[in-house]
Amino acid sequence: MRKRLVIAILTIIGMASTAVVAADRTSFGLGAGALYSGLGGNMALISADDLKFLAVGCSELSKSTVDGTNLTCGIGAGWLRSDVVTKKNSKHGLGINLAIDYDQRHSRLEPAVRIPYVFFFRGIDRKGWNLGLAPLVRWDAEGTELGVMFQVGYQF
Repeated sequence: MRKRLVIAILTIIGMASTAVVAADRTSFGLGAGALYSGLGGNMALISADDLKFLAVGCSELSKSTVDGTNLTCGIGAGWLRSDVVTKKNSKHGLGINLAIDYDQRHSRLEPAVRIPYVFFFRGIDRKGWNLGLAPLVRWDAEGTELGVMFQVGYQF
């Protein structure tokens, strides 16, 4: 399972790197959510109707007297399209995000798949704020985890 996820992430990275055309621009963003692999940042290639990104961030911080401090951080790769939900404007992004986090407490990698929906206040191809959510599936030390990751950030 992990081998397939790593191959899928590398495939997305490869597609993103070969998809650069004159109309694409590079961008970076800061925030919390799927576009930022938790609390973190991203580098993105943006065109009129899509955003391809690589993100680095931390998705979990916990502290207890029994287990001590645990920080879960990782990387993610994803692709959002704004013409899936509506073709009227580029404010609604829907896509896929694959991530691998390192759980410090259990000393193991935790793969995750997220399906983010992001609302870009000025449009996917413009600088500005975004909000959204992403249903997710993550495989961690306790088994398969289902959840939702909320999104808020600024894309420069």
